[in-house]
Amino acid sequence: MTLPYPHLLAPLDLGFTQLKNRVLMGSMHTGLEESNDGFKKLAAFYAERAKGGVGLIVTGGFSPNFRGRLHPLSAQFSSGRAARAHRTITDAVHEHGGKIALQLLHAGRYAMHPFALSASHIRAPISKFTPFEMSERQILKTIKDFAKKCRAGPRSWLRRRGDHGF
Repeated sequence: MTLPYPHLLAPLDLGFTQLKNRVLMGSMHTGLEESNDGFKKLAAFYAERAKGGVGLIVTGGFSPNFRGRLHPLSAQFSSGRAARAHRTITDAVHEHGGKIALQLLHAGRYAMHPFALSASHIRAPISKFTPFEMSERQILKTIKDFAKKCRAGPRSWLRRRGDHGF
């Protein structure tokens, strides 16, 4: 009998890292990011999936800056403090042989707060707030925020502290 996905459980070399298999858990927002002890709860949630065999987990969305948040108190990944907080989650996943990728998300016109920035001044049907249209300067800053968080990321922020454990 031929298996429909013969390579699903085979390791996958991505060049910069190797996954133990090709099972991916797609991004989902759990709401734990903003709750009390949220990162501890997220660490347990994602660790359970890694323990179950998922090779790569993609987190729920974290904004690269304040104006890109989905809600006023939504999670943000824009500082060394945020990177250090994520260490709890990453360590829990790595402990079970999994890998995890942080999703950077700018809500744009779907933001649920009055400070939203978007490519246009058109309100999303699901939001009661009309976003501010981004200026060229704001667009460039947002691009820079994404690039800085991707390029520098937790390894760079932790390295500045002398911590190379990622």
